[in-house]
Amino acid sequence: MAQSQHAQSSTADGQSLTGRIFGVGFRRQTYANLAYLLARFPLGIAYFTVFVTGLSLGVGLIPVVVGIPILAGVIGLAGYIGIIEAALLNRLYGRDISYTVASPRELSIIDYLKAVVTTPCNYLLVIFGLASFVVGLQMFVIITVVFTLALTLVAAPLLYWIPGIKYDVTQASGTVDVGSVTIDIGSVAGASVNTLPEALLASGLGVICCLIGLHAVNLIAWILKTLTERLLETGASSE
Repeated sequence: MAQSQHAQSSTADGQSLTGRIFGVGFRRQTYANLAYLLARFPLGIAYFTVFVTGLSLGVGLIPVVVGIPILAGVIGLAGYIGIIEAALLNRLYGRDISYTVASPRELSIIDYLKAVVTTPCNYLLVIFGLASFVVGLQMFVIITVVFTLALTLVAAPLLYWIPGIKYDVTQASGTVDVGSVTIDIGSVAGASVNTLPEALLASGLGVICCLIGLHAVNLIAWILKTLTERLLETGASSE
């Protein structure tokens, strides 16, 4: 009886593991993570543009004193990154994160500038904003390339036979002489899809590529989300 229960438990665990591996494409959380990573690209562009422009202008105008309040204002804008990121996490993941910043409407100019420049998290958010551009650009390129390739392979059985559509990944050309034997590099290094079995194999490879890509999306999104939450928590505790 105990052995039977153990076998059932192992089977259940095996199904659970299988579900975690192959069911990744059917979970809402996966697409929330995908949206979170894709959102890093436009947000990163916006953050990068604002900070690079503001910091360059502020540093350039320091000799005429005007640059100092401009730099302080740019640092103050960093706090609004916290508001945007908290709203994004709340929207995609159902979190209840709040982030507040000093308001120029409630404080005098001097007190406001003093508040923003003495808040350590604002400087971390400036770095976060600049890093978001680099991370967002890389994520956008990688996700676009990987999933375009994967979905193209998955659709091979439906498309390979259509005139004008070629599944040919042969990029090398020419020959190599090995002693008395001549080898066609293209026939060795390349591959093409011309038959249904080849198309089904390509489709299987596409499915594997999709699964690996979606699991990578979940892992990377979890890392970035966790780091962002820690940053926002640090800012909230320092207020």
